[in-house]
Amino acid sequence: MPFFCYVHRTGGGVPHFEVLPDMPRAAAIQRAADLLAQRPDGERAELWEGEELVFTLAQGQDADLQVAQAS
Repeated sequence: MPFFCYVHRTGGGVPHFEVLPDMPRAAAIQRAADLLAQRPDGERAELWEGEELVFTLAQGQDADLQVAQAS
């Protein structure tokens, strides 16, 4: 099942949305961190698997540490 990534912005409004291909959860978390890092106005990234929120990463968090803890 693909993951859905929402990058919420500090100013509010509609979040950036991307569908990630079917991949291991750790890879999807890293991709969400990369998407968050690409957006200067990004506040946090949420990673969803279907209707389940599986991970939230705030701007400035160490994605590698978060991936290790999620594995």
